[in-house]
Amino acid sequence: MTASGAQPAVLGRGAEIDRIRQLLAAAGDGSGSVLWIDGEAGIGKTALLDQVLAEAASRGCAVRSTAADAAAKAFPLRVLLDCLGLGAAGPDEVLAEVRRLCGEAPLVLAIDDLHLADETSLLVWRRLASRTGRLPLLLAATAHPARRDLAAGLAASRIALPPLGGEVTAQLAARLAGTAEIGPRLRAQLAGARGNPGYVRRLVLSQPLEVAAGIAEVVSAEPPREVAEAVAAGLRTLTSDARDVLRLAALLGSPFPATDLHAVSERPMIELARHVEEAMTAGLLEETGPRLTFRHGLVRQALRETTPGALRAALHHRAARALHACGTPVERIGEQLLASAHLAESEFDDWALDWLAEDGRSLARRGPECAEQLLATAIPQLRRDDPRRAELRATRVLALVQLNRAEQVRDLAERALADSSDQPRAAELTWHLTWSLAALGLAEEATAVAEEALDQPGFDRSWLARMNAMLGRVLLTEDQFEAADGAVERAVTEAGAARDDYARGLALHVRGSGLARRCDLSEAVICFEEAAAALGDAPEHTDLRLQVLGDRMMLLFALGRSDEADAALHELLEIAERSATESRLAAIRLSAAYHCFTVGRWDDATAELEAAAELTAHMTEPERSRLHGLSAMIAGQREEHEAFRHHLAELGPAERGFPLVAEVLRAEIDGETDRAVQLLSGFLERGDRFATRYVFLPQLVRLAMEIGDAATATAANDACAEDASVGAVPNILAASQHCRGLLDRDPPALRAAIELYRKTNQSPKCARALEDLALLHAERAEPAAARKAYAEAAELFQALGATWDLRRVDARMRAHGLQRTRRRAQRATTGWASLTKTERRVALLVGEGLGNPDIAAELCSSRRTVEVHVSHVLSKLGVRSRVDIAVEATRHRRDEVHSGS
Repeated sequence: MTASGAQPAVLGRGAEIDRIRQLLAAAGDGSGSVLWIDGEAGIGKTALLDQVLAEAASRGCAVRSTAADAAAKAFPLRVLLDCLGLGAAGPDEVLAEVRRLCGEAPLVLAIDDLHLADETSLLVWRRLASRTGRLPLLLAATAHPARRDLAAGLAASRIALPPLGGEVTAQLAARLAGTAEIGPRLRAQLAGARGNPGYVRRLVLSQPLEVAAGIAEVVSAEPPREVAEAVAAGLRTLTSDARDVLRLAALLGSPFPATDLHAVSERPMIELARHVEEAMTAGLLEETGPRLTFRHGLVRQALRETTPGALRAALHHRAARALHACGTPVERIGEQLLASAHLAESEFDDWALDWLAEDGRSLARRGPECAEQLLATAIPQLRRDDPRRAELRATRVLALVQLNRAEQVRDLAERALADSSDQPRAAELTWHLTWSLAALGLAEEATAVAEEALDQPGFDRSWLARMNAMLGRVLLTEDQFEAADGAVERAVTEAGAARDDYARGLALHVRGSGLARRCDLSEAVICFEEAAAALGDAPEHTDLRLQVLGDRMMLLFALGRSDEADAALHELLEIAERSATESRLAAIRLSAAYHCFTVGRWDDATAELEAAAELTAHMTEPERSRLHGLSAMIAGQREEHEAFRHHLAELGPAERGFPLVAEVLRAEIDGETDRAVQLLSGFLERGDRFATRYVFLPQLVRLAMEIGDAATATAANDACAEDASVGAVPNILAASQHCRGLLDRDPPALRAAIELYRKTNQSPKCARALEDLALLHAERAEPAAARKAYAEAAELFQALGATWDLRRVDARMRAHGLQRTRRRAQRATTGWASLTKTERRVALLVGEGLGNPDIAAELCSSRRTVEVHVSHVLSKLGVRSRVDIAVEATRHRRDEVHSGS
């Protein structure tokens, strides 16, 4: 079927409609005003203006309305005359007519697209606006975003329409389709509309839909060309030059640096800035830190698809050469070459092959997926005697290593080794082959290959060092600690003799990993610091350096050195955002999100998860499951029901870690405590090693005791005590004390756990321990102590936004006759009051003139996390720029100072 074109009712605008009703009520009492409805094209300004008229009519108001058009500019006073239904008349007669109508009933005078009105109408409109306070008159208008100047100087009530939320967007699509629900493919397409009702409408109405059991679904996962054409047609309000610039921008990815657009467009910067500003004003482009991005993915897609393929291929190839000429990073050049190759389906020219031979290794480290695809296409085009062929094959092996494709590395490395007569290149290929065998779980074969290579004469000392370090890593996976230590010592010696910083860094990392596996965390941290110092900031060392820094950060946190761990995480993210491959960055973002979740920075955790979600194509299946598991944990505890259901549906097998604990949370919320205990008991059956299972054991003790399963509770307590005895570090000691306090009903043990949680900055766990302590005091008829712990737990849960935890603790304490005296009011959904604590702090720092990198440093966060927070602030405040945020922040800082808060 094809969806009907019936206009749906206004959805998701409850706060705005409430504000309109207030203005109408005031007009009815004789105090008029001006209403300015603002927002990007397609956001629903006209629909809301229609709602104003409907509400006014239902209240008995007189209603006069019109929509201005371009032809109106040629006729003085045309728009207001049409609105009031007058023939030929002058300004004074218009004013008299308005006064007459106001004398009969409250009057609503509404003009859609006021920016198209003639100058005389605009002048009279302003005169009317100055008199609204003395008349029962509501003037309502919409205009193009570029003409906000029309409201300047007016005491107007401005309603800035933000994008619709995900669930409301889905409801709108269902109404347009004439069904109750929509399917997952259509829901995925709607993400490109970014909550813009106009783009939602084009998506639904411009393609065929299938309906089954009341659910509308698109035929194809990708929108058809008809959708692209419909969206592109909606850009005709832009100047032709702005559309041309946007078409080039659509080739550059999103986000993209303005310098790239300058290089590719070959336009003067001043001229380019004018066209970019036009696109930003129209809500098509927006700033993301120092870069630009399409506000709606659907627009970028439409511009790309409506450009003929042959022309796009030529433009991509020209872009690659232009970007190379101005020194653009290799990954952006590679993306342009790859796009051109996919479209043209022709052989690479000599320039492209020479570029791959010269810069391919850098591309393999920075953009391995792109490098692999380019090399897989380029290598078959070369003759066997072409000197570039051997180099490109070795580079492709490197790219596959970066992508963790061990099976392909093994196959290609073995074939390349059979053809190679160059010993340094053979040594490199053997090293990668050893890695692939170890990654495939073939430790014995990996050891044999490494040892055979080390027995070969004439091995370069750098490769001796690297091979010994790799051998040490393989032996370590088999718990052959002494043999691994010997290989590492040889690696350190050879690396020193060869002055090979990479080999030394690798060897020290392996040594530190061995110490960590033997629970000597303090010495392991020192090793990792020495490894990072050896690696330095050489670009070719980036991947290993990030591994070292990530391991160091986790050990610092495990040792209770939380401030150092925060600083280490900031350093890790700063380097990763600048230099990491997308797969490595995805893994680091997940680690960052987990750390932020653990220390109670849930807004930052959510922002990191949003940023990580952009990289799902570069994640392994376990990483994607971890992403959805952790996202589900936060959404469930914050009672964000739609997001909770979505992430649960996306989970992989719930066998361990956050996917499993997300399922436990679902069971708890559903009141299935037996199932929750059964799921968590898997940690005991698998015998997870130190630094993993202890995280979840207090929860298992608590739930097992709730259902009277003393045996499981005792086993969980014993397991945590065993972990604490092996690795006596604050995090594990805190968990062990928590378990014992629950099992033995021992307040001192719980207080000891709470103190350790506080010292290690783990507010979510501290809140749960305080809840457990409050309940224990209540059971022991110690109300004063119970109230104190209860209040502290509730304060922490409130700071986290953990409303489900708050309801749970309230219910548990209410059973003992205890109740909180104050409850937090429901959070607003728009405006300053809707900002989270973190978002408010980010907004205030923007108001102080700080850029995203400086804000990230201030918050020990990542640049991308700050970008996500800024995006949320823009949306919630209904503004478009950092300047607007700064204005709001300054006003609220001033209000707080005046109020003494």
